[in-house]
Amino acid sequence: MQAIVLDAKWEPRNGAAISERDAARRWAPNANHAWRNPSMELHTVDDPSGPGPGELVVRIEACGICGSDVHMYETDDAGYMILPYHVACPVVVGHEFAGTVVAVGEGVTGFAEGSLVTVEEIQYCGACRACRGGYPNSCERIEDIGFTIDGGFAEYVRVPARAAWSLDPLLERYGSRERALEVGAMCEPVSVTYEGMFTRGGGFKPGGVVAVFGAGPIGLAGVALSAAAGASAVICVETVPERRALAERLGATHVVDPTKQDAVEAIDEISRGTGLAMAVEASGAWGAVMPVIDRSLGVGGKAVIVGMDPRSPTLELISYQLKAASIYGSVGHCGGWNFPNVINLMASGRIEMEHAITRRAGLADMVDAVRSMRDRTDGKILVKPGLQ
Repeated sequence: MQAIVLDAKWEPRNGAAISERDAARRWAPNANHAWRNPSMELHTVDDPSGPGPGELVVRIEACGICGSDVHMYETDDAGYMILPYHVACPVVVGHEFAGTVVAVGEGVTGFAEGSLVTVEEIQYCGACRACRGGYPNSCERIEDIGFTIDGGFAEYVRVPARAAWSLDPLLERYGSRERALEVGAMCEPVSVTYEGMFTRGGGFKPGGVVAVFGAGPIGLAGVALSAAAGASAVICVETVPERRALAERLGATHVVDPTKQDAVEAIDEISRGTGLAMAVEASGAWGAVMPVIDRSLGVGGKAVIVGMDPRSPTLELISYQLKAASIYGSVGHCGGWNFPNVINLMASGRIEMEHAITRRAGLADMVDAVRSMRDRTDGKILVKPGLQ
C-alpha cells in the first residue's frame, strides 16, 4: 500500500534525557532532543496484516494534517525536529483519521465490516499508575498512532477496537457518508482541545469571557467549544487574516490581530475590565502569548496550555497568585468521555467543524501540503487516499 513515512537521523543532543531502553529502540521522549534532518516521503509499504484478537483493520478515508505533523517536518537551526513530543522513526505518520472497517478481529463487538469509525491516537496501557489514576495521556508505556506506531497517512491501518468510536451519529446528522467521514477526522483535534478546556481545566462558568490564542485547527476547536459552552464573548487572538475569518465563522465574537492592536488592552475592553475566565493557548508561540495571558486572566481565571513549543517562556507567577488563577498543562485527547462527547456535539450541530476544513489533498500531495502549511493560512487540510 501507499503511505507517508517519516524518517530522521538518530542523534541525541548532549544531555538529552533518554533512558537506555528508549535509546536502544530509538524512541525519543522529546523528538527535538534526538531526531535530526527529518524526511517525509511517499513509500510503498506492506499492507497491515489481518486483525488480531480485539483489533480492526480500517481503510482510511480522511486524515487531517496536524501542526504536530508540520513540526516533525520543520527543524530548528541545528536541524532537529521542532516537535517536543515523543517520536520513533521510521513511522507512518497521521493521527487524525476516520475510515471504514474492512476486517474485524476475534472478540470484537460493536463494529462490523462497513462500520464508519474514528480512532483515538493515544494507546495507553491501562495498568500503570498514571492510567489507573485517571491520566492515560501520561501513561508510563504510552504509544501514539502516527508518532511511534504506524498511522493514518496510508491506505489502511490496524488499530485496537477499544480505540475506535462509531460515526453513526454523524452519518445520521449529515446524511452523507463522505461528509460524516470528513467531520469524523476532526474528532481527534477537537478532543485534544476538549481535554484541555473541560477534562483537565474543568471548564468555565457560562457567561465568562474566553480568549483563544491561535486559530489553527486546535484553536478553532477552542473557539467552537467556547461558544457552545456559553461564553459571553469568545475572543480569538490571531495574526493571520484567513484564520481570523475562520474563527468568526466558528463562533468568535471578537478577533484581535496582535500585530496591529494591543491584545491586553483589547481583552480588557471586551471583558469590561473583569479579565478572562479562561485563556486557551493554542498557538505554540509561548514567548509572545504567555505574557498576554499573565496580564489578561481575571480573578479565578484559568490558563489552558494546549499548543506545543520547545522553548520555555517567562511567566509572571505573582499575577497568578494575586488573582488565584491556575495553569493547566494538557496534551492528548484521552480522559473521561472526550471522543463521544465531541461526536455528540458535532451530531447535534452545537459545533460545526466542517467550517474549519479548507483544503483536501491526495496521499501523493500530502508532503507538499505540509510544506504549504508553513504560512499558517489554512484551517484543516484533509488527506484523502482515494483522492487523485
